[in-house]
Amino acid sequence: MVENNLPEPQAALPPLQPEPEKPKRQSAQWALMIVAVLALAAAVVFVVLRLVDSPASPTANNVERNENPGLDGIIATGMPPTQLEQGDCLRGFTSPLDPQTVVTCDSSHNAQVIGIFQVNGEEYPGANVLLTQSEDLCKSVSLDPRAGLDSTWTYHFSRPSESTWAQGDRTVSCFLSLSEGNVRSSLLPEGADDDDAGSSEEKKSEDEKPADEKSNGQETTDS
Repeated sequence: MVENNLPEPQAALPPLQPEPEKPKRQSAQWALMIVAVLALAAAVVFVVLRLVDSPASPTANNVERNENPGLDGIIATGMPPTQLEQGDCLRGFTSPLDPQTVVTCDSSHNAQVIGIFQVNGEEYPGANVLLTQSEDLCKSVSLDPRAGLDSTWTYHFSRPSESTWAQGDRTVSCFLSLSEGNVRSSLLPEGADDDDAGSSEEKKSEDEKPADEKSNGQETTDS
């Protein structure tokens, strides 16, 4: 007996096939390659610019001196030690290697640059030799006898280190500072200026006058 209500047999459907995987890995590799190329190009441009552009001149950072200081007496603030001149009076002095506040000597200050010398020689003489030489140069500076130096004053000086000597540094800078308080006058005789400074050999040929023996010993600092 045939049942007319049975559904007709259907053909078997083909099994589902997974969709092909998108080439994500290949796209990521291309992206990384592009980033690497851009980074390399930026590095090349940076190197080329550094080679083409000359470094800024050291004089570009020079601190200008006020030719007409006001009532506060300030000539310059943040003055690099390499720009100091013989006779400069300093306010708030603590170390020869710090940037200084230069003021007029008739205004309140606690230190003064009493001498700047250029030592001779090609080879670094050694720390001890240079220490003795720097001490002798600083003590050879003629000071104003009216300054009234006593034990409250201390010698300081900066001198070349072995590394700065190799770079051409030959400068010895001499300072006198008060341990306490301030003064309003110069320690140097009237008319003393940069012409009094020179090489160590030139200074030896001049009439040397040691500083007041009551002054304290030296504090030395390598530049």
